[in-house]
Amino acid sequence: MNQHNGFGNALIAVASVVIDDNTIKKWREYYMKYPTLFGALALSVFVNAYAAGGNGNSSTVSYSNSQSSVSATKPSNQKAVTIHMLGDSTMTHYTDARRPQMGWGEAMPQFFNSNVTVKNWALGGRSSRSFFYEATRWPEILPQIKAGDYVIIQFGHNDQKTDASYAAYGTYAYCSDGTTDGEKCSGSPDAIDPTVDKSEHSYYQFLKRYITAIKAKGAYPILMTPIVRKYFAGTTIKPEGLHNVGVKNGEIYERGNYPAAMEKVAAKYNVPLVDLTTETKTIVEAYGDAAAKANLYIAADSTHPQILFANLIAKRAVEGMSRLGILKNYMVSVTSLIASPNPLAWGTRYTGVATTKEMTVSAFDLNPDVGTVTVQSPSKNFELSFDQTAWKSSLNIPYTNGSFTKTVYVRFKPSDAVDYNKVISFTLGASTIGSLAVSGKGVPAGAGLDSYASWFSSGSSLAPTTDGILTATDATVSNLTTTAAKVMAVDGQDTSVVRYVVDTWTSRDNTKYLQFMATPTGSLNANKISMYYATSGGSTVQADMEYSTDNIKWTRLNGSKPLSSAKDVMTYVEYDNLAIQVPSGKSLYIRIYPWNTAGTAGKSLALYDVKVTGKVSK
Repeated sequence: MNQHNGFGNALIAVASVVIDDNTIKKWREYYMKYPTLFGALALSVFVNAYAAGGNGNSSTVSYSNSQSSVSATKPSNQKAVTIHMLGDSTMTHYTDARRPQMGWGEAMPQFFNSNVTVKNWALGGRSSRSFFYEATRWPEILPQIKAGDYVIIQFGHNDQKTDASYAAYGTYAYCSDGTTDGEKCSGSPDAIDPTVDKSEHSYYQFLKRYITAIKAKGAYPILMTPIVRKYFAGTTIKPEGLHNVGVKNGEIYERGNYPAAMEKVAAKYNVPLVDLTTETKTIVEAYGDAAAKANLYIAADSTHPQILFANLIAKRAVEGMSRLGILKNYMVSVTSLIASPNPLAWGTRYTGVATTKEMTVSAFDLNPDVGTVTVQSPSKNFELSFDQTAWKSSLNIPYTNGSFTKTVYVRFKPSDAVDYNKVISFTLGASTIGSLAVSGKGVPAGAGLDSYASWFSSGSSLAPTTDGILTATDATVSNLTTTAAKVMAVDGQDTSVVRYVVDTWTSRDNTKYLQFMATPTGSLNANKISMYYATSGGSTVQADMEYSTDNIKWTRLNGSKPLSSAKDVMTYVEYDNLAIQVPSGKSLYIRIYPWNTAGTAGKSLALYDVKVTGKVSK
């Protein structure tokens, strides 16, 4: 798999020309999609017309963002441009707490100069239908779109929802009556949701609505087909992974081919289209099933991109725009190494005491195609390791195929009671291709240090995540069984959450619980216990949450009222100002006891980020 495509050393060199003449733009886009309909003379006319729109007056500007360093050549008299992005969880923005998960829309700004503003409106769980009607999405976005803006549209994943979710989200690629003429999908009730016209569940019809509204504003729609799901059959992606979907859950007709439907809309209404389904199919198949799972998709599912994949998708999207002549000389060269989270900040730490954080380093389009990237520590206070056993001042990361993803651990050990603000560098040969800021502050023993332990912040893993000077054990599961993890919205961001079956017991059973244990290196003043939870499969699951400092006497945090939630709605609960004192040598225990008031099958308790926070003093 060769992904550097002849670009310069660790740079993505994509460029194109600004289009001002809308008529030429439409014809040229149509030519790019259907070249056999036009002759060489027509191509020459289109290319010359585009070239005439270019401008040789330029100045150089450099800037950086949290993803990468950018060196841009910015024409001095360019007008400002806004790109709006409409889509789902594969495109949306995620906080550093969700890393390595990343939406490809997050990576888009780095490919453009500072005259371009990217507004990423994408949100997890949305389909072309639900996004159109949700009050804070299309009805609120459309008034903000101005003449001359560009609007990227990518839906498809959640359009395939079925059963109870069909009414709000589901669409057929063309029409629920099994026909494949999207233009004629109207005028009779929907086959599954007869309360509405069949056009209300047509992917084709909703794309048409977006296009019509955008063009009416004098703006430019750009269609992009959905990225593939990692559904392998041998060495190739299955049709369903390409969004060519058969009959769902007892329905009568096949859902159809969503990318093909989008292509037909694009051809009918002369809208430029970037085929990200094919582009991502090529990437994922080149990696293969196992490597794609490790490097491209988050561990919990076969849909959501990791950092590397998100950047590769954005790169393909921009290259597609470049081929279509869209915003070409607004595009810039970008370093292809991303370290996340950036910065790594330790806050206060005791002098002489080492604590560790981890970062994910991803790179793509490296040149040469086979080589070694060196990670260099800035000082003896920051040490590096691949395995948290062998600590060094520098590490070498060998790579092939011009790309890699690697976990690197950084250990901070302040030697003095001072501030530390340094930079870890990444080099390839003689070139620096990236950096990561690291910081911390040394304090003398005796001061309280912010510390925490959390569980279930990474899918179904029982392993804890800690920071500061406390340790934690894996979560203990007593007489409960897991069911499949599910992607739910946590603070508006699609997140894979663990679920435990809660079915036949209708009241609290003291033998059925989850337990979490944290032990401070010193004494702990625990001031907050929190978590996200939901009753999944229904709204009848309830729970108690308790803590103990001796594993004998327990205090219920939720009082006399059990915890409950709406079906599949992740709810945040926080108990703060607790001042729970845990002496040195002792531990803090937390338990969650779930039950199901209905006593029926198919119900579960969903959990995310069960967390205790406080200060540890030595």
